[in-house]
Amino acid sequence: MSRLAGLAATLIPMGLIPAALLSVVMPAATAQSLMDQAIYSRCSAAMAADFQQAGKTPAPGLVEQTCNCVVKQINTTHNIDLAKTICSKQAKNQSGS
Repeated sequence: MSRLAGLAATLIPMGLIPAALLSVVMPAATAQSLMDQAIYSRCSAAMAADFQQAGKTPAPGLVEQTCNCVVKQINTTHNIDLAKTICSKQAKNQSGS
């Protein structure tokens, strides 16, 4: 990863640089990849914290499937709340809960 891409990956999740600025700095595919990685990282960290707080262990693959769903839904709907709702329902249906 280039030094610039690494810096962007650090600053975007912190809200220190707007994602739209990335198009000026790097190609769209790279910018999208960085955004996807940031979304996935935040999702998996949030799920880990939720499971830890509940004193439970997630089923194998649950975090990966759910966070991949969140990335896909945010890219499709551009709405994080809708993405969370869709992916939470999907995860519950897959786990049988």
